[in-house]
Parts: sequence; C-alpha cells; structure tokens
Amino acid sequence: MANQQKSGAGILRVFPCHPPMSPGIGANEIHDPQAAVHFDTSSPWGAWKPRGAAAFCLELIDLLPANRITRKLAFLLRKLIKTGTQGIYDRRIWDLYLRLGARGNLTEQRWLTMTNFHDAPEREALASVLHPGAVFVDIGANAGFYTFWALAQKQPGLRVIAVEPSEVMLERMRHNLAVNGFTGSVTLFPCAVTAAPCEVIVERHEGNAGQTTVRQEGGGRRVPGRPLLDLLQEAAVVEVAAMKIDIEGLEVPVLEAFFNTAPRQLWPRLIIGEIVGPGGGPLENLLVAHGYQLGLRTKMNGILVLPDASP
Repeated sequence: MANQQKSGAGILRVFPCHPPMSPGIGANEIHDPQAAVHFDTSSPWGAWKPRGAAAFCLELIDLLPANRITRKLAFLLRKLIKTGTQGIYDRRIWDLYLRLGARGNLTEQRWLTMTNFHDAPEREALASVLHPGAVFVDIGANAGFYTFWALAQKQPGLRVIAVEPSEVMLERMRHNLAVNGFTGSVTLFPCAVTAAPCEVIVERHEGNAGQTTVRQEGGGRRVPGRPLLDLLQEAAVVEVAAMKIDIEGLEVPVLEAFFNTAPRQLWPRLIIGEIVGPGGGPLENLLVAHGYQLGLRTKMNGILVLPDASP
C-alpha cells in the first residue's frame, strides 16, 4: 500500500519499487569530508568573497580562453582554491550572485573555478534553444549548474523544472535561487526520477556528489522515486524545450518509460546526456531509435535534437 510524504513540491505517493532499482541512481547525495566545508545560508552574499591569492587566481582563470593549453593552466591555478582554508566562496558568475562550495562536489568545484571551461558546448547548445516561455528540465540537478545557466539567459517567462533528491544540494540551490530572486521561476522536486513510482534508499558518498549508491533494503535516507511524466504533469508542463539528464546509469529505463507513456508533444526538443564511456551507448541508441539525431559529441556528453520539432 502506498503512503504519503509531504515535500516542497506537494504530496508525493511513495510505493515499494518494482522492478528493483540498480546502484547509481544519480541522487547526487554528498557528505562533505572536511568539517571546515560548511555551507553558510545565513550570511549575506559577499561575506565569502575571494580574497588575496585566491581572488587573483580566480580572476586570472576567468580571463583565459577555453582551450586545451589554458585548461591545464587553469587546473594549476585552481589548486589554491581547492586546498585552501576557505570552504565556500561568493562569486559573480553569469551576472548572478552565487555561493559555491570549493570541496566535496566536483560540479561545484568546476563551476566555481573553471566557469568558462566546464561544459561550454553543452551550455551553448542549451542557450540556443531557450526562448521566452520555454521550459527546461534539469534531472539530477546537483547544485544547479545547468539550472542557473538557463536562468542566466534571462528569457521572459522561462521555467525550470529541477529534480534533485539530495538535501545538501537542495539547500544550496534554494539559497542561490532566493539570493537571485528566482524562486518563482523554478519548480524543485525533492525526489529521484525512476521508471515507476517507488521508494529508494540513498547512501551518502564520502566526497563527490556524482557518485552515489541506491539500495532496496537496510537503513539510510529514503526518498521517493517518481516517473518523469508524473513530474511534468504535476508542474503543468505542455512542452519541453530542453532537458539535461544525469542519473548515473538509470537514464535508459527512465526515458524508456517516459517515451512509452508521454505524448510526443512532451518529448524534449533537445537532450543533453552522458553517452561517452561505459554505459553511454544504450542511451544514445535509445534516443536515436526515438527519432533524435546526434548534434554534437563532447568529452562526456551527447547533445541530441528532435529534428521534426517546431522551433
């Protein structure tokens, strides 16, 4: 029998999982391994601005053009920030006021220290399809790298549907959304995306938000798992301009269930997903089988477009 769980997105029905879930749901659960890394949500923006050598290194990285040679230099310069005593930083990025962690989450580290380098082709592709009133879906939002990039395009009426089950990441997203006045533009679902309604146990990782384990039994933090179509329907979405999905190997069952149940009008016009490396082939094959065409293959991701979609 289903029970109910209240969340910021409403009342979620929680069912036992069927079929069983496999490890690595991409819940982005993070445990900061160093006690000094505490995310401050009470101090005003600017209290954690970079100073001294850290400020110099970050400013220098921002001036570097994005290429292979300068990337190596950026990696060297950012070591001071990663290993320094300051655990969080307030930075003006994409004309937004952001507070980001320097350790414990690879996405935030790259966002903080290598803004121009991280996922540049993916961001360019996403920006090109966003228009006034567009909807962007961010599955496995982490700290909100793609969410805030979409919001930074300042398209009138833009909506973001962000899905993230980690309480640690949700706290950071909510803080930065509030500081920038974006709370009305983003619907946050504090759950995992799964092929069928279920409940999953998220085991916290000891260092990186992108490496997690999901278990069916035992103790641990339980979160609801909800199909993508259910989330879009609850958010009253009728068309999706773009979607980024990163749920650590469960993209295929989640999207298979979605394509089998969702009207074609709801299929994202552009999808960014990890198709490079182990497990990436099935995702690419699934999307191509449903009419998507590979527009660009980057170091980690594929950018796929539904060609018969109207602009």
